[in-house]
Amino acid sequence: SFDIDMDIQCDGVLGTNVAEILDCGASILEITIVKAILTLVIGYPVIIFVTAQIARFFERVDLDETVEMFIQKVAKVTMWMLLLITVSGTLGVDVSAILAGLGIAGLALAFAAQDTLSNVVGGVFIMIDRPFKVGDRIKLPTKIGSQYSSWGDVKEIGLRTTTVRSTDGVIVTIPNKSLIGGPIVNFSHDRDAALRVRLRIGLTPVWSNVQKAEDVVNEIVKAHPDINQEKPKPPQAVLRDFGDQDVIMEIRFYVSQPKKMRPTKSDVVKEVLRRFEEEKISLAFPVRVNMNADVDIKDLGF
Repeated sequence: SFDIDMDIQCDGVLGTNVAEILDCGASILEITIVKAILTLVIGYPVIIFVTAQIARFFERVDLDETVEMFIQKVAKVTMWMLLLITVSGTLGVDVSAILAGLGIAGLALAFAAQDTLSNVVGGVFIMIDRPFKVGDRIKLPTKIGSQYSSWGDVKEIGLRTTTVRSTDGVIVTIPNKSLIGGPIVNFSHDRDAALRVRLRIGLTPVWSNVQKAEDVVNEIVKAHPDINQEKPKPPQAVLRDFGDQDVIMEIRFYVSQPKKMRPTKSDVVKEVLRRFEEEKISLAFPVRVNMNADVDIKDLGF
């Protein structure tokens, strides 16, 4: 401290005339300022060196650029704060008071910005874990998806929010904590990207009708260019169960990417309706008959 340095440097001077005491104090003040300047001169290149080493480390690590910039800024600000606190201590400033003030300010800031901090932490986790990337199609959170479609394509991943363009064309900015708060469904994953589509139809429960329907469905799915014919599984027409008035057939097939799921399903539905009408294959549906009407029961398929 200043008092100790003064005692050491001015040993034998204190208690003499005022002029000598002032000269001694001035010399000690000069030494203190020199120490502070030396601390800055040494500390500045150290900060530059450490920052460069962190940047080189990130060049060897496959990490999101936004996360890298965030970590570098935090590290740089932290080092500058430590350097300034050290210089302040050299000048005789009460560092404990500064640290206490920073602690109180940081605590108050943390309470005031809980949501922002949660979103930033969520953004860091998304960028490190990479459950999805820009361009992937993901399932939107339930509360959002119920209003703006269930799916969306990721357009931007930020530290606080993620921007998604829903299949309805709406740009949705989602807080990151909402995405990491539950399961993340990614339809555009890199491993075995084929996705299964299932379509159920109810057939009139007559064996000849069901057998003919199965043959026609197999022809339809084998002829469609966007349906995978081998991997991970070939298309299938499976009889699942008996319904109240029908036999339930499930058509299963895989497509190569999520954007083909709905268009391909629509194509299959249209072709099923067309071919079933040509082949006289009947779909089961509930019928309500007014017995007072002039209706021939044979026209209803009974």
